[in-house]
Amino acid sequence: MIALSTPQSEIAPSHATQISSSNIKQLAQQSGDYDGRELISDPEQSRRFFLLQAKFPVVFVPFINELKKLGPEAYDILLNMKTFMQNLPRGFRDYDVSPDDPQDIYLLSDLCLYAPRDEDGEGGFYVPKGHHGRIIPNESNTFCVQWRYEYDGWSFLGRVLEHAARISPTDVIVEEIISLISTALRSLENYAAMDMLESLCTKLRLEDDVINIIGNVLTNAMQRKNVNVSVAAIDFFTALIPVLPHKVWEFLSNSNLLDRNGQGGMAAFILSSVEIISGDYRFTLAVIQMVNVLVKDAVIGKFSTLIEPEVRTNVLLQFARHLTNIYESFLYWKYENLSHRLDIAISISDLFSSLLLAVYGIDEATDGIKKINGVLVPASQHMLDRFLVSESKNLRCIQPIIGSIEASTRSLQAWTADPELLNRNYEWIEAALVFAEKLTRVRTLVKRAPSQLERKLFGLAPALTQLFVRENVLRFRIMKLLNSMVDSEWDGTQAPSLLAHLGPGSSVTFVNALNKALESKRDMNTQNEIANFASVVFSTKQQGLSILLLTGKELGTDSGEDTKDREAAASLVQALEKKAEQFAELPVELSVNILECIALAQNSRATAVFESKKNRDFLTKIFEILDRGTGGRISGLESTDTIIRFCFNALLAARAVQLCAVQLHKSVRDSAESKSIVDYFVKSDNLAKLADTAFQIQGYRASLHGNLHRNFDKKWPMAKLIRFQKTSISQKQYGPSYKYDLGMMDDIFSIDPIWIGYRSEIVQANLNLSLIDAQSHLFQAWWLLIAALLEHAESDSKLLKALEQIAIQCLQINLDEGIMAPLFVPIVNDRSQLAFVITQTLHAISTAAGGKQIFDFAKILSLAWAFISSVDVDFPQALTDRNTETYRPLLRILLVCIRALKGKKADSSLSQIISGILENIVSKAFMILGPDALEAFDESKGQHGAHALNQSAEDMLLVTSLLRDCLNIDGVL
Repeated sequence: MIALSTPQSEIAPSHATQISSSNIKQLAQQSGDYDGRELISDPEQSRRFFLLQAKFPVVFVPFINELKKLGPEAYDILLNMKTFMQNLPRGFRDYDVSPDDPQDIYLLSDLCLYAPRDEDGEGGFYVPKGHHGRIIPNESNTFCVQWRYEYDGWSFLGRVLEHAARISPTDVIVEEIISLISTALRSLENYAAMDMLESLCTKLRLEDDVINIIGNVLTNAMQRKNVNVSVAAIDFFTALIPVLPHKVWEFLSNSNLLDRNGQGGMAAFILSSVEIISGDYRFTLAVIQMVNVLVKDAVIGKFSTLIEPEVRTNVLLQFARHLTNIYESFLYWKYENLSHRLDIAISISDLFSSLLLAVYGIDEATDGIKKINGVLVPASQHMLDRFLVSESKNLRCIQPIIGSIEASTRSLQAWTADPELLNRNYEWIEAALVFAEKLTRVRTLVKRAPSQLERKLFGLAPALTQLFVRENVLRFRIMKLLNSMVDSEWDGTQAPSLLAHLGPGSSVTFVNALNKALESKRDMNTQNEIANFASVVFSTKQQGLSILLLTGKELGTDSGEDTKDREAAASLVQALEKKAEQFAELPVELSVNILECIALAQNSRATAVFESKKNRDFLTKIFEILDRGTGGRISGLESTDTIIRFCFNALLAARAVQLCAVQLHKSVRDSAESKSIVDYFVKSDNLAKLADTAFQIQGYRASLHGNLHRNFDKKWPMAKLIRFQKTSISQKQYGPSYKYDLGMMDDIFSIDPIWIGYRSEIVQANLNLSLIDAQSHLFQAWWLLIAALLEHAESDSKLLKALEQIAIQCLQINLDEGIMAPLFVPIVNDRSQLAFVITQTLHAISTAAGGKQIFDFAKILSLAWAFISSVDVDFPQALTDRNTETYRPLLRILLVCIRALKGKKADSSLSQIISGILENIVSKAFMILGPDALEAFDESKGQHGAHALNQSAEDMLLVTSLLRDCLNIDGVL
């Protein structure tokens, strides 16, 4: 048996290496055993590899190290070894010399190359008699032979590992063999990796396997505080997770690596007793990497029956506790290698961010461990408990986040002259910003109390401003974090004022930096976030900041300045308007976000304090956007690019219409600005042309959604499709992963061969829902525009007629399309509501004009009656279910139209409608609502009107009015 417990670590002067390389090379070239040379382009490296292969296993570790560089090719090379070099045992004579070549010998009996186990006599390697070998000249007294013997090198390594692990588990051979196995596992396909593991076990005892051996090696190495072997073993289990995950989970659940029963785990032991003292944290980094892969496997292997969910849950919870303990204290440790400090910070921050996204990025309606990724919930809740404390004064857990921002107030270039460390510093700050943003958004999503972290982040607003001004590469993440801060909910209490925390100096610097960032023709992602941030500010209670963004000045700082100076002050909104004028050159998504921000700014309360300068050029550009339209009709069957382009064009048109609505609503009647907007829509017949596509939702694929939900839920009843809808912490962008999280679904279902078919349908469903959402935004914008036009329509007969046609159009679309799916209910209701608002206004104008303005109320009445009596509305059931948003606008339209027709003799058509109203509306409403309404009336009467009427009573008043007015129509009675 060759001695392998103390091999040479490199080719160096010794009996094992003073071997004639030329003889070896000549021999191999003759026999065709020059494996691997075609894989190595460098001639010297190729020659080195060949020599090491020829001398294996006498020269052991160097050959293993070279194999690790070859990736998946190493598997085949080691699987089909053709030579075995051996120092012949002293006194061995069972061989003869070839008569043709004195250096060529052949065996007269079997020769043991590697001794079997003492306990069972198995596990040995033998060269059968008759095999030839070549005597290799060397400078020592040993008799070195290279046997031409084909064998499985992986089987040989498994046996060597078994023996070495037993007699010296912390030997370098153990470390290198485990390291080679790990490298091979990562480079091979799963089927080849399984074959390799089986080969490794060929010569082992039946009750043993290589995984158990390496598990025991890890336990022994940790107990002996051997970091090198421990790291190699942890790395092995990390590489094994994608191949045999249940083996890893089983090992971890039973090992002493983690804290069990409050006894502490070996991971914490190695950290505290070895790494903190030495300043070398390779073991902890290996553990973090393993946890990262475990989290991914917990998602991917959701449906695995080989692993109990409780096993995954407990293991991940213990790791979460261990890593949060590390996170709160790693800043204060000694480091021999500064990169380890940054590696710990970045890897844990990224891991925690991905864990939060996996748990809270989907399945919002489900609580606790019943979530799709429920095995991650206890770990994530532990994180939230540690990082989102609301009252505790112990801030050590959030100090790395706070500290990274505070430290960045100094130039990052001053931290180190090492470019690699500098880049890692940037990565660390970015990881901290991402983690802080995720924590902030999750806190609002799960409705926890405002945290100390958020309060601290508001306090760091000046530091974030400095960082934004100085470091371009971090601007996007800074804006994402600020966006989440101002968008968070504060339990009814007033959110902290970002402007107050910025202070006078930083606030002006901040706005100027935002304006400057918008001037760039690059970094469109940051510009998108600037527009999103400003939109959130104008939509929330950050009124002081709204004024600053709108005018460039804080409220009260310009009392001594004249109006001209005030209007010329820097303004983010004006910068955005200037940017929007270049919409033809901008990504459409950026144009959409900018226009939305401007509309919200002009509609905010801040404009009551400061009025932005009128910009006629900007309004002209808005009309240009509307002239472009959305791209015409669409069926929903077009290509992905075509659908996405249509969606963004529709959304861009929606923002343009929204801006016109806001401008029209704020402008004085008959002013130049209002006239220009009204003229654009009325005189050129744009109102009817543009509204034709705006009020009708195109391209909905009902069968696609119906079949997909039914089939998907049947296939995976424990993970229904609706549970994969994205939450507010996930980015929703029009395209293949818009509504249902395609990436998460790929992770979970890709192991199922049938998934590929479902995946294509998920993509189509997401595209179709993108299409519907974009058109819904366009319709809502037109709703606002029509409402604004009504305020300017009293003396414009052409506009009134156009509005009348829109009311008729809304009702006709509702009648023709019905309610195609539950998601269309709000759109249908809004169409009915808009028709009512227009009809009521037309009636008021007609009444004020003494009947001189003639509108087709009979047509509106017939459409409203047809729809309310349709199966889509199902009026009796709608009353029972209290779907007031559906039937009330229609009841009010009936009431207004009946009043408008008062005094006219009922023809046969009107008589039929009134008869239907009395029979199917009035009578059924009295029957369904009567008892509840009478009770409400009695309560209100008993309290002298102090008791508010309930919905039933309000509806009864409406129906009673309708009854009275119907009976007043000439010819009804």
